[in-house]
Amino acid sequence: AVVIMVSCSSQRNLQKSYVGKPLSSLESELGKPQAVFNKDSGDIYIFEKIELLKSTEISQHKLTLDPMVTPKVTKTSRLTVTVVDEVIKKIEVEEQYDRNN
Repeated sequence: AVVIMVSCSSQRNLQKSYVGKPLSSLESELGKPQAVFNKDSGDIYIFEKIELLKSTEISQHKLTLDPMVTPKVTKTSRLTVTVVDEVIKKIEVEEQYDRNN
């Protein structure tokens, strides 16, 4: 439930920030799209953002001999952006986490 709330929250923030604005405002932050599809309802742009998240110690609020540590992961955010007449109409976010060994 937490993952869904976080991804919905980030999607809502992106919607507020970019919907109704020109595509160039998003391209200036994320660069060129990975793929572009032309449809009757508008053009679909796919952007990918890859981040390396380092491991971190989880606070347990008690003294332990062996601390709990999260693994290193690679976070891939895939944004699907619907554009009509060079104006962003819709943004969908999909996030994927891959554990690094």
